[in-house]
This record gives sequence, C-alpha cells and structure tokens, in this order.
Amino acid sequence: MNERDGAGSHAQVSLYGDELEPGALVGPWVVESRAHSGVTASLYRATHVDTRAPAAVKVVRAHFNHVSEVLKRFKQEADTLQTLQHPHIVRVLEYGELRDGRPWLAMEWLEGESLDRWLARRGPFSLAEAHTVMEELGSALAHAHGQDVLHRDLKAQNVMLLPRAEGFTVKLVDFGIAKVAPAEGSAGLTSAGAVLGTPVAMAPEQILGQPVDVRADLYALGVLLYQLLTGKLPFTGESAVEIEEQHLHAPPPRLSESVRVPPALEALVRRCLAKRPDERWPDVTTFLSALRAALAPMDEATWAAGLYLDLRFPASHEDPTDDALDARDTALESSRELLESAGWTLAVEGGNALLAWRELPSEASARTAERTACRRLAQQVLTRAMALAGDALETRLYLHAAPGELSTNSQGGRLVSGPLSRLEGWATGGAPGAVTERDAD
Repeated sequence: MNERDGAGSHAQVSLYGDELEPGALVGPWVVESRAHSGVTASLYRATHVDTRAPAAVKVVRAHFNHVSEVLKRFKQEADTLQTLQHPHIVRVLEYGELRDGRPWLAMEWLEGESLDRWLARRGPFSLAEAHTVMEELGSALAHAHGQDVLHRDLKAQNVMLLPRAEGFTVKLVDFGIAKVAPAEGSAGLTSAGAVLGTPVAMAPEQILGQPVDVRADLYALGVLLYQLLTGKLPFTGESAVEIEEQHLHAPPPRLSESVRVPPALEALVRRCLAKRPDERWPDVTTFLSALRAALAPMDEATWAAGLYLDLRFPASHEDPTDDALDARDTALESSRELLESAGWTLAVEGGNALLAWRELPSEASARTAERTACRRLAQQVLTRAMALAGDALETRLYLHAAPGELSTNSQGGRLVSGPLSRLEGWATGGAPGAVTERDAD
C-alpha cells in the first residue's frame, strides 16, 4: 500500500522527512503526533481517514531505508505479530510502504502507559498486581514460544499497562528483535555471535552471543518480576558494559532485602535469574505454576487498620487566625507522635489531615482483640486533638479495619491495595467530635 499524494512538493518535504509530521498520510492513516522516536523507526499516533479509528503507526526512519538488516527485521516483526493473535499481544491492523519505499506497520492504539513509566509514577506493584502482570504476560510468551518465537527484548518498556474499570490488563509489544524459527531451507536473521537485546534484562548467554531458547525470555521475566515488586532493576550501572558484567558474574540481589515476600517467591525469582540456562525454569507454564504455588500462602487475607484524622475550619468560619492555624498544626503533630509511638505507620500527612495504618493479625480472634486496642487509641487521638485544636475546628476521626496488602522495605512500609487505600470509601461523612468506625466484618 503506497502513500497517498500530498498537496505539492513542499508538503511532501515538510510532512514526509525522516520524522513524519502531523497531517502526513501513511496508507489510510493520518499522522496526528509522534509518540516515540527509536533508533531505526518512529512510532506515531494516527487516525483512519474514513473511520477515525486510532492506531499506532510504526515507520522506518529515512536514513535506514536502505539498510537491508533493518528492513528484514521490520518485515519479520509485521509477519510475526500477524501470526501471534493473542489477547495480551498488540494486534496488527495492516502494513505497507510509503512512496519512498519505507515500510510501515499499523497496530492497535493502546490507551495506557508502559510498565516502566507506571513504576516511575506510582511505585512498586503489590504481590496481587505483579501476579496479574505475570499471568497475562506469561500467557502471551507461552503462546509466542508455542509458535517458535522468542521475544528476546522483554522489559518494562515493552509491556503496556491498560487501566480498566476494575484493575488493569497488559499487552506485550515490540517484537523487533524477536527470534523466529526460519522456514525449512532458509537462513535466520541472526548470525552466530550476534548480540541483540537490552542490557538491563539480557540473559548471560544472550550477552555472550550464544544460542538462546525460551529460557532467555524466562530470565527477562525474572528481571521484570523483581522490578515490579521492588521498583528497581536487579542490576544497574553507569554503562552497558558494567550492567552486562553483573548479569554475567554478580549474584542477583535478594528480593527480600527490598520487600516482604514468601520464601518460595524469593527462590522462584532467584531461579529465573540463574546464570546457567539449565538452572532456570524450563518453560513459562512451569514458571507460572510455581508462581501460583509460591503465592498460595498469601491467599489468607492480610488485615490492616486505618485511622484518618481530619481537622477543618467550618465553611462558615471567617479566615482563621495565626493562633488557630498553629493550634491545628500542633494537634496534627501531637496526633502523629501518639500514633507512631503506638506502632502505627504514617501514610499521608497534609495541611489539615493525616492517615495512619497498622497491620492486624489474620487470625480472627487475635484480630478482634487488636481492634479493641485500636478503638481505645482512636479515642485518645480524638480527645487530644480536640483539646489542642480548640473549638474553632471541626475534628473528625475515622477508623476502619479491612483486608489489605502491605509492602515493607528498607524505607518502612506502605499500604498498597485493598479498601483502606481508597479513602473516599470510608473516610467521609461522620460527625464532628466522634470516632466514626466502618468495618469490613
């Protein structure tokens, strides 16, 4: 499929240079904006001229248009993606060539963001969230491996997270350096000793240019699982060579040094990151079965108590005096000190409120006794806050106990999922001067 005519030679030059400009036509797709510029190709958001449906259009950059290796790999990616029809692999819509011969590939537009951006903005995933990613991504990899396709560049940047009404889903993208079993009688694209991939997630044999199989993708899957749970890569450095040396020789860091996990999950990740392929999981299906078994002890819900103290000046109140503002700040600081001395963890502290939580026993009778102590402490916090804040403020306190997932690391702990993490569901309403308790039991 060829590029449609532009509005003259000037339009051709301005719209169809090395980087396409908004308004350029790529087959039936109109470029709206550039989403990403890669070394050999750029990705654009585009819409169909007739249906206005969005698409992600990938186009080889002009100065690579005559590099046979780039063109072959681009065509291989298009052919591979058309073969790999899977709900967690990006879907190809069509592909063709521009007038100058540059190939292009139109894929479904994924309304979300890559896992690395999600991690940078939001922080580590909970165990349940990481499990969802592994299940969906694992099913995609297992499908690809079943078609004799190795991804070879599995990393957070190549996994898209798409928010849904309930939770999220993920899709695997960028099969640009995938290894496909060549047809009988033909040669593959990778010569012996060639090194392809990204150092942050490359298996040792891949770094050394040795033959690779599905266990190289399993190594990268282990890197990704470690990154999801800790928010950082297992091996980092100032150069690609430094990172590669660690993948080749350094023992992987212990997952439990950064986050609380079951021992079986620690062992599972270490097996993924084994230096020798024969010491890793043999395939994705076996890995996923082991992951489910490792997380089985976590099925019994972890409980936590949340306490939210809200000090506000009434809407009808005139602008507060400096003394009133100081009294509010003193009340919040004293409340924080009281909670922390009782073993609670501060989650949020703002100008007029604070949120704290503490873990509760999973066993029902022990949890009941602990919650009685939480009620007594909540009343103490409320009484002290009211005494320090004075009559000028409305003092509300909310107490809630519910299942939740906690993450503990070297910087402390945080509540990462469950009803307590959604304040709008329990820290609203209530009467001034009273403890409002909302319970999940």
